[in-house]
Amino acid sequence: MTIISSVEDLEDIYRTAPTLASTAKEIDYLTPEYRQLIAASPFVGSYALYKFWKPTSFVNHGELVANEQPAVPSVADPMHASLKSLQGKWVLATADTGQCGQTCRDKLYYLRQIRLSQGKQMDRVERLWMVTDARTPDAGMMKEFAGMHVVMAQSSAWVRQLPVKANPGDYIFILDPLGNVVLRYPPGFDPTGLRKDLARLIRASRIG
Repeated sequence: MTIISSVEDLEDIYRTAPTLASTAKEIDYLTPEYRQLIAASPFVGSYALYKFWKPTSFVNHGELVANEQPAVPSVADPMHASLKSLQGKWVLATADTGQCGQTCRDKLYYLRQIRLSQGKQMDRVERLWMVTDARTPDAGMMKEFAGMHVVMAQSSAWVRQLPVKANPGDYIFILDPLGNVVLRYPPGFDPTGLRKDLARLIRASRIG
């Protein structure tokens, strides 16, 4: 069993495997039914791999959540189309209300600046705001944070299942190019640490 306990372990996975799905196909303790799902869907395959990872300690800046994946969103889920369109990219994501108070604005600012800080690699990164209520963000905010993907996700079961200890709006997440939630950053996180984690994963990755 592969034990993922640090960003270094994630780097090894992304560096050595052509895709996470092909790595998952080699796991010998998956059931035949699970193997059929893996063969049919790269997203499901990567999800299966993560389900069997058991982090035991956190030595990186973010909190590893590779073994706490939300269920793959249904077609009716607002996040289904968004996650599909973002496959192939690393994603900096957060969830918050459409009103977006100062804490929310700070998170959106960090998403923008951390992406810009990746320099030549910034095109491999996208930003995602999952709006958790029915209020549409105002035009001024959308202009300030232009280029960000915004999903009205108040009805999303996927968002409600995000691996958090309390409110999803308290966190920033890194999603890998297959749509898996890899790391989370709680209130009071160090933006420099997030930037470093993302840069290391991008540098190592062969899948996005």
